[in-house]
Amino acid sequence: MIRAPLSTTSVLDEAADTVRLTAPWTAVLILTALPYRFLQAMFFDQLLEVGSSASQYGNLLGATANLIVASLLLALWGRAVYARACRLAIARGDAPGRAAWRVPPAAYASYVLTASAMIFAGYLALYTIVGFIVTVMFAGLAIGTMELNERVGVFAPFRVMARYAKSIAVPLALVFIFFIALLVALVNLWAAFNLVKALMTAIGGFDAPRWPLLFGPGNRRFTLIVIAGAILLVEPFWIAAYVVFVRKAGAQESGDDLRAWFAELRRAS
Repeated sequence: MIRAPLSTTSVLDEAADTVRLTAPWTAVLILTALPYRFLQAMFFDQLLEVGSSASQYGNLLGATANLIVASLLLALWGRAVYARACRLAIARGDAPGRAAWRVPPAAYASYVLTASAMIFAGYLALYTIVGFIVTVMFAGLAIGTMELNERVGVFAPFRVMARYAKSIAVPLALVFIFFIALLVALVNLWAAFNLVKALMTAIGGFDAPRWPLLFGPGNRRFTLIVIAGAILLVEPFWIAAYVVFVRKAGAQESGDDLRAWFAELRRAS
C-alpha cells in the first residue's frame, strides 16, 4: 500500500491497516479497559439511581469512584501498550513483538497526566458541545503524542499536544468520524443482543417474557453496558488513527512524508 501524504482519508486507511497488524494487542487494550468501563457504567447507574439524594450516598459513590481511579491507571497502561504497538507496526510494516510491552516510564507518566486532565475537562465540558468536542480531540492527541515525551514534566506534554493541534482539520475531522462510528457500533451491538435474545427465545426453556425488561431500552444498566461495549469496539481504531496522525504530521513537518511517498511510487511503478 502506498502511504499518501497527510489527510483524513490517508490517516483512516493507515489506521485500519495498523489495527489489522496489531490484532493480538487489541485484546490487551480491551482486557485492561474492561474494569474501567464496567465501573464507569456502574457509577453512572448509581448516580442516576440516587438522583438528588446523592449527598446521602457519599460513601457508596466515593467507594465506586476510588475503584474507577484504580482501574483508570490499568486502562491507561493498556492504551499506552497498544499505542506503542501501533507505532512499532507503522514503523516496521509488520506485527510488533514483545517490544510493545516496554512502554517508557516517562511516556506513561506523561500520558497519565494528560489523559487525566482531558478526562476531568471532559466531565466539565460534558454539557457544552464545542468544549466536549475539543476535549475529545486533545484526548486523542494525548495518546498519539505519548511516546514523544522523553522526560517527565508538567507542561511539556501539553506543549507537544498543542504543537500537533496546529494541523487542526484532521484531528477535528477524526472526532466527528469516530462519533458516527460510535453510533454505528452502538446500533450493531444493540442489534446483536436482540438477535441473541430472539435465538434463545426460539430455542425455549428460558424465561423469555422477562427478557424484554432485562435487555431493552427500559433497563438503564443494560443501556449503559451497551454504550460501554460500543466504546470498547471503537477504541482501537481511535488510538491507531491518532498515532498515525501524529506520525504523519511529524513527517510532514520534516518533509519525510513526501520523500517516502515518492520512493514508494517509484517502487510501485
